[in-house]
Amino acid sequence: MKKVELLSPAGGLLKMKFAFAYGADAVYGGIKNFSLREGAENFSLEELKEATDFSHSLNKKFYLATNIFLHEDELNKFKEVIKEIAHTGVDALLVSDPGALIYLRENFPEIPIHISTQANTLNSEAVRFYEKLGVKRIILARELTLDEIKRIRDKTSLELETFVHGAICIAYAGRCLLSNYFTNPSLYRPFEKPEAIKNEKTRDANRGDCAQACRWSYYIVETTRKEDFLPLEIEDNYSTTIMSSKDLNLAPLLKELIDAGIDSFKIEGRMKSIYYVANVTRVYRDCIDRIYSNLPPDNQMVEELNNVSHREYFTGFYFEENRLASHTTFKSYIRNYTFLGYIIKKIDENKYLSHSANQIKEEFEIEAINPTANQKLCNYRLLDVETLQRKEVIQPDSDFILECETKLEDFTILRKKENK
Repeated sequence: MKKVELLSPAGGLLKMKFAFAYGADAVYGGIKNFSLREGAENFSLEELKEATDFSHSLNKKFYLATNIFLHEDELNKFKEVIKEIAHTGVDALLVSDPGALIYLRENFPEIPIHISTQANTLNSEAVRFYEKLGVKRIILARELTLDEIKRIRDKTSLELETFVHGAICIAYAGRCLLSNYFTNPSLYRPFEKPEAIKNEKTRDANRGDCAQACRWSYYIVETTRKEDFLPLEIEDNYSTTIMSSKDLNLAPLLKELIDAGIDSFKIEGRMKSIYYVANVTRVYRDCIDRIYSNLPPDNQMVEELNNVSHREYFTGFYFEENRLASHTTFKSYIRNYTFLGYIIKKIDENKYLSHSANQIKEEFEIEAINPTANQKLCNYRLLDVETLQRKEVIQPDSDFILECETKLEDFTILRKKENK
């Protein structure tokens, strides 16, 4: 039986390599201006070639997001960039814009096309429409129920992809105008005092530059009493972040999605940390492999999803009974661990070249994770890269030598439990 594909986010080359090390079958990344993630690291054209070559060396796949809706003045730029992309060997392009789709089919028929979730494909006739245009895969709208997905599966042979984990947008199919409105400098009212929230560049969610205005807290203001802020509160004590959705988490329910005929499980998070991508990927890798071995989920492994930065979890729109439980009850992310850094390579028997993501102190109780296990660091020391002198503190975003008795490997991640 062909296993369902595990598709992880790759905001850049390093994150891509961690995703593969922790069990991804394929990754998706973007290039600047066309991928709906302006804040992500993204790939240059040179890096894109390196990324696809690296992916193929592991017999894995690299999909490129080009799923922006194109304005007329962007169309020629898109066409020029695609000419360069065509030579990189990417395994598919993610597309939303009908004009981009037609251009690609007519001029680059050899490049497989995946229809982005932004295109909001909700029914079998829409799938049939794309099938006639030579599309290989549909990334189904997040708003579908599992029963609707099953009925679509019965009527098409196209590959179907769905999201199984990560942040969910408050807007239908992710097409939101809140960020555009609240960051538009031309929309100040006469009584408003200019603040940092609005800047010269409008942050449009539909251009990949969302300010996540749905995550903010809100008040009601009556027009004649502009200084009298009334909090928006729900009777059962939900916070004022009533537009902020919980995060998707389907790890314990993957068997039902496999039985529905889904071909690829997608993890959201191109702007998340290496730690997030690696740890979430290894959980879903473990869950998928256990299903095909007729084993139940490993609860201890599934619990690791609570150890990455996240909002409260729910199961999205897949199951009708859970739809009403979608908005968050907490204003901030839930964080149980701090991502400290990662191992770059082994230097000798007990020394490892490492890189810090946050400040590291020698008194920390550090835990190391790899694709299959967690372990506490034993008798470790922090050393300067050049002098090998002992350092009590390593500052963020710097290389250092980790000396310890614990046996580690490349791509090991270092973390510290948060003090509650």
